[in-house]
Amino acid sequence: MLIKRLLTAVILIPLVVIATLKLESSEFLLLMMPVLVIGSWEFSGLIKIKHWVAKALYALVLMTAAYFLNQAPFLLMPLLIVTLLWWVINSYWIISFPRHTNFWYSYIATRLINGFFFFVPLLVALSALHQVDSTLVLLLLALIWTADSGAYFVGRTIGKKKLIPNVSPGKTIEGVAGGALFSLGVMFVYVRFGFENAAFEQYFFYGILSLVVTLASILGDLFESLHKRVAGVKDSGILLPGHGGLFDRIDSLTASAPIFFLAYGFLT
Repeated sequence: MLIKRLLTAVILIPLVVIATLKLESSEFLLLMMPVLVIGSWEFSGLIKIKHWVAKALYALVLMTAAYFLNQAPFLLMPLLIVTLLWWVINSYWIISFPRHTNFWYSYIATRLINGFFFFVPLLVALSALHQVDSTLVLLLLALIWTADSGAYFVGRTIGKKKLIPNVSPGKTIEGVAGGALFSLGVMFVYVRFGFENAAFEQYFFYGILSLVVTLASILGDLFESLHKRVAGVKDSGILLPGHGGLFDRIDSLTASAPIFFLAYGFLT
């Protein structure tokens, strides 16, 4: 399994880096659309939408919403603020699971709204970041990748105290701490080489930003895990060998991308 994960990463990461740096913002947005479609298709399976026509219609609605919201800059901050509040509420569902599951899963309208906030703010936030500076997208991805890798290896090596075993039995507090430290290291390297004579304040604020991203990425991962738990599946799909579905690979981004955009503007 680890070999498959590494091989998939070796193939995908260079492609993502090249596309992020070389594409214009409009082209980057178009590249993200299939990610939204595939992710929402997989999510449809988790919320018991079985017919392919219904799945396709749902993906089309989300794609259309993401496109038009991206064309309305004045709606960006309201969308991301509402998304932040949505993730704060989700943290309660995660902590209290399996209690109160009916509030966020039992009704089809709630499940469809969850899909909207999983994918639409993700695409809009990444597109906005790319328009500001494409390297910010890479910074966000690097923070998430290193946090995920750090949590995986530290958790497997010394992890003992379970984080939220009802939701994700494999995650440990030690793993979270390891992921946060790995992410913090990447951010310090970014500040060291990205700024000339960086001051202490820059290291401090960007360090806080890396911790915010790490916590947000865990939140996204855990909320997807709730849906998989209720659906009774291990992975959202089989698209990526060793990784499961595409949704399994971008679950951390669903929370961290909009929160990163908000935190970046606030802290820097």
